[in-house]
Amino acid sequence: MNILFLTLSTFYIALLLLQPALPQPFLELFKTLPIGLLIVMVLKRRSQVQNRTFITLLFALSFSALGDVLLALDTGQLFIGGLAAFFISHTFYIITMLPIKNWRLDVVLLYLFLAIIVFCLFYPNLNDMLVPVLFYMLVLTIMASLTWMTDKSNGFLVLGGAVFVISDSILGLNRFYLEIAHADIAIMITYYIAQFCLVTGFLQATSKHK
Repeated sequence: MNILFLTLSTFYIALLLLQPALPQPFLELFKTLPIGLLIVMVLKRRSQVQNRTFITLLFALSFSALGDVLLALDTGQLFIGGLAAFFISHTFYIITMLPIKNWRLDVVLLYLFLAIIVFCLFYPNLNDMLVPVLFYMLVLTIMASLTWMTDKSNGFLVLGGAVFVISDSILGLNRFYLEIAHADIAIMITYYIAQFCLVTGFLQATSKHK
Protein backbone atom coordinates (compact mmCIF):
# COMPACT_ATOMS: atom_id res chain seq x y z
CA MET A 1 0.00 0.00 0.00
CA ASN A 2 2.79 2.41 0.90
CA ILE A 3 4.57 1.82 -2.40
CA LEU A 4 1.31 2.23 -4.32
CA PHE A 5 0.64 5.51 -2.49
CA LEU A 6 4.11 6.74 -3.41
CA THR A 7 3.56 5.67 -7.01
CA LEU A 8 0.20 7.44 -7.36
CA SER A 9 1.50 10.59 -5.67
CA THR A 10 4.60 10.66 -7.85
CA PHE A 11 2.51 10.12 -10.96
CA TYR A 12 0.29 13.14 -10.24
CA ILE A 13 3.28 15.33 -9.42
CA ALA A 14 4.88 14.24 -12.70
CA LEU A 15 1.70 15.35 -14.47
CA LEU A 16 2.06 18.77 -12.87
CA LEU A 17 5.66 18.96 -14.09
CA LEU A 18 5.01 17.74 -17.62
CA GLN A 19 1.62 19.49 -17.98
CA PRO A 20 0.15 17.12 -20.58
CA ALA A 21 -2.94 18.24 -22.47
CA LEU A 22 -5.38 16.24 -20.37
CA PRO A 23 -8.99 17.22 -19.66
CA GLN A 24 -9.51 18.79 -16.22
CA PRO A 25 -11.63 15.88 -14.90
CA PHE A 26 -8.74 13.47 -15.53
CA LEU A 27 -6.30 15.68 -13.64
CA GLU A 28 -8.74 15.95 -10.73
CA LEU A 29 -9.12 12.16 -10.70
CA PHE A 30 -5.37 11.59 -10.58
CA LYS A 31 -5.05 14.22 -7.85
CA THR A 32 -7.51 12.45 -5.57
CA LEU A 33 -6.31 8.88 -6.18
CA PRO A 34 -3.66 8.96 -3.40
CA ILE A 35 -6.30 10.14 -0.92
CA GLY A 36 -8.63 7.43 -2.19
CA LEU A 37 -5.90 4.91 -1.45
CA LEU A 38 -5.59 6.22 2.10
CA ILE A 39 -9.34 5.63 2.48
CA VAL A 40 -8.78 2.03 1.33
CA MET A 41 -5.98 1.69 3.91
CA VAL A 42 -8.38 2.78 6.65
CA LEU A 43 -11.08 0.40 5.40
CA LYS A 44 -8.64 -2.51 5.42
CA ARG A 45 -7.75 -1.80 9.06
CA ARG A 46 -11.41 -1.63 10.09
CA SER A 47 -11.16 -4.48 12.60
CA GLN A 48 -7.96 -3.14 14.16
CA VAL A 49 -8.95 0.42 15.04
CA GLN A 50 -11.48 2.04 17.34
CA ASN A 51 -14.92 2.69 15.86
CA ARG A 52 -14.72 6.44 16.39
CA THR A 53 -11.30 6.64 14.76
CA PHE A 54 -12.50 4.59 11.80
CA ILE A 55 -15.49 6.87 11.18
CA THR A 56 -13.71 10.20 11.74
CA LEU A 57 -10.77 9.23 9.52
CA LEU A 58 -13.11 8.29 6.70
CA PHE A 59 -14.89 11.63 7.01
CA ALA A 60 -11.60 13.55 7.22
CA LEU A 61 -10.22 11.89 4.09
CA SER A 62 -13.49 12.16 2.17
CA PHE A 63 -13.71 15.91 2.78
CA SER A 64 -10.02 16.21 1.87
CA ALA A 65 -10.74 14.57 -1.48
CA LEU A 66 -13.66 16.95 -2.01
CA GLY A 67 -11.42 19.88 -1.13
CA ASP A 68 -8.82 18.65 -3.62
CA VAL A 69 -11.35 18.77 -6.44
CA LEU A 70 -12.76 22.18 -5.49
CA LEU A 71 -9.32 23.77 -5.12
CA ALA A 72 -8.21 22.26 -8.43
CA LEU A 73 -11.03 24.15 -10.18
CA ASP A 74 -9.60 27.32 -8.57
CA THR A 75 -12.48 29.74 -9.05
CA GLY A 76 -13.69 32.20 -6.44
CA GLN A 77 -16.68 30.42 -4.90
CA LEU A 78 -15.21 26.97 -5.41
CA PHE A 79 -12.00 28.04 -3.68
CA ILE A 80 -14.08 29.01 -0.64
CA GLY A 81 -15.82 25.63 -0.93
CA GLY A 82 -12.42 23.95 -0.97
CA LEU A 83 -11.40 25.82 2.19
CA ALA A 84 -14.67 24.77 3.82
CA ALA A 85 -14.09 21.12 2.88
CA PHE A 86 -10.61 21.15 4.39
CA PHE A 87 -11.93 23.02 7.45
CA ILE A 88 -14.33 20.12 8.02
CA SER A 89 -11.55 17.61 7.31
CA HIS A 90 -9.30 19.17 9.96
CA THR A 91 -12.23 19.23 12.38
CA PHE A 92 -12.60 15.47 11.99
CA TYR A 93 -8.86 15.04 12.50
CA ILE A 94 -9.20 17.06 15.73
CA ILE A 95 -12.07 14.84 16.88
CA THR A 96 -9.93 11.78 16.14
CA MET A 97 -7.22 13.15 18.43
CA LEU A 98 -9.48 13.48 21.48
CA PRO A 99 -8.92 13.11 24.39
CA ILE A 100 -5.98 15.41 25.01
CA LYS A 101 -3.29 13.93 27.27
CA ASN A 102 -0.84 16.77 27.88
CA TRP A 103 -1.43 20.45 27.14
CA ARG A 104 1.68 21.97 25.55
CA LEU A 105 1.58 25.75 25.76
CA ASP A 106 4.96 25.99 24.04
CA VAL A 107 3.66 24.13 20.98
CA VAL A 108 0.49 26.23 20.83
CA LEU A 109 2.48 29.46 21.07
CA LEU A 110 4.90 28.31 18.36
CA TYR A 111 2.15 27.47 15.89
CA LEU A 112 0.26 30.67 16.77
CA PHE A 113 3.41 32.71 16.21
CA LEU A 114 3.93 31.14 12.78
CA ALA A 115 0.24 31.59 11.91
CA ILE A 116 0.34 35.29 12.85
CA ILE A 117 3.43 35.89 10.70
CA VAL A 118 1.86 34.21 7.68
CA PHE A 119 -1.48 35.95 8.27
CA CYS A 120 0.22 39.35 8.36
CA LEU A 121 1.70 38.61 4.94
CA PHE A 122 -1.70 37.53 3.58
CA TYR A 123 -3.77 40.29 5.12
CA PRO A 124 -3.39 43.12 2.56
CA ASN A 125 -4.62 40.88 -0.26
CA LEU A 126 -7.33 38.86 1.47
CA ASN A 127 -10.28 41.23 0.93
CA ASP A 128 -13.47 39.11 0.89
CA MET A 129 -11.43 36.01 1.81
CA LEU A 130 -10.46 37.44 5.21
CA VAL A 131 -12.99 35.55 7.33
CA PRO A 132 -12.73 32.16 5.55
CA VAL A 133 -8.93 32.23 5.63
CA LEU A 134 -8.86 33.33 9.28
CA PHE A 135 -11.13 30.50 10.38
CA TYR A 136 -9.23 27.99 8.27
CA MET A 137 -5.87 29.04 9.72
CA LEU A 138 -7.34 28.73 13.21
CA VAL A 139 -8.53 25.14 12.74
CA LEU A 140 -5.27 24.17 11.00
CA THR A 141 -3.27 25.62 13.92
CA ILE A 142 -5.40 23.70 16.43
CA MET A 143 -5.04 20.46 14.47
CA ALA A 144 -1.26 20.74 14.17
CA SER A 145 -0.87 21.70 17.83
CA LEU A 146 -2.96 18.79 19.09
CA THR A 147 -0.76 16.24 17.32
CA TRP A 148 1.69 16.89 20.18
CA MET A 149 -0.93 16.67 22.93
CA THR A 150 -3.27 13.81 22.06
CA ASP A 151 -2.93 10.50 23.86
CA LYS A 152 -2.32 9.06 20.38
CA SER A 153 0.66 11.32 19.73
CA ASN A 154 3.57 9.78 17.82
CA GLY A 155 6.22 10.87 15.34
CA PHE A 156 4.00 10.34 12.31
CA LEU A 157 1.19 12.50 13.72
CA VAL A 158 3.52 15.32 14.74
CA LEU A 159 5.24 15.28 11.35
CA GLY A 160 1.90 15.15 9.52
CA GLY A 161 0.57 18.18 11.35
CA ALA A 162 3.75 20.19 10.80
CA VAL A 163 4.00 19.36 7.10
CA PHE A 164 0.31 20.19 6.58
CA VAL A 165 1.05 23.67 7.96
CA ILE A 166 3.97 23.99 5.54
CA SER A 167 1.85 22.85 2.59
CA ASP A 168 -1.00 25.25 3.30
CA SER A 169 1.42 28.10 4.02
CA ILE A 170 2.96 27.65 0.57
CA LEU A 171 -0.51 27.57 -0.97
CA GLY A 172 -1.56 30.73 0.83
CA LEU A 173 1.65 32.65 0.18
CA ASN A 174 1.46 31.77 -3.50
CA ARG A 175 -2.15 32.90 -3.76
CA PHE A 176 -2.28 35.92 -1.47
CA TYR A 177 1.26 37.24 -1.17
CA LEU A 178 3.86 36.39 -3.82
CA GLU A 179 3.82 33.97 -6.74
CA ILE A 180 6.23 31.12 -6.03
CA ALA A 181 7.93 29.17 -8.80
CA HIS A 182 6.67 25.57 -8.95
CA ALA A 183 4.43 26.22 -5.97
CA ASP A 184 1.96 23.56 -7.13
CA ILE A 185 4.70 20.93 -6.97
CA ALA A 186 5.80 21.93 -3.48
CA ILE A 187 2.18 22.11 -2.28
CA MET A 188 1.29 18.62 -3.49
CA ILE A 189 4.50 16.96 -2.30
CA THR A 190 4.04 18.32 1.22
CA TYR A 191 0.28 17.69 1.12
CA TYR A 192 0.64 14.01 0.25
CA ILE A 193 3.36 13.56 2.89
CA ALA A 194 1.14 15.22 5.50
CA GLN A 195 -1.92 13.11 4.75
CA PHE A 196 0.09 9.89 4.67
CA CYS A 197 1.77 10.69 7.99
CA LEU A 198 -1.50 11.64 9.70
CA VAL A 199 -3.31 8.49 8.59
CA THR A 200 -0.32 6.26 9.40
CA GLY A 201 0.04 7.87 12.81
CA PHE A 202 -3.62 7.44 13.67
CA LEU A 203 -3.69 3.81 12.50
CA GLN A 204 -0.58 2.94 14.50
CA ALA A 205 -1.81 4.69 17.64
CA THR A 206 -5.35 3.37 17.64
CA SER A 207 -4.24 -0.18 16.86
CA LYS A 208 -2.24 -0.08 20.10
CA HIS A 209 -5.12 1.46 22.06
CA LYS A 210 -7.80 -0.93 20.83
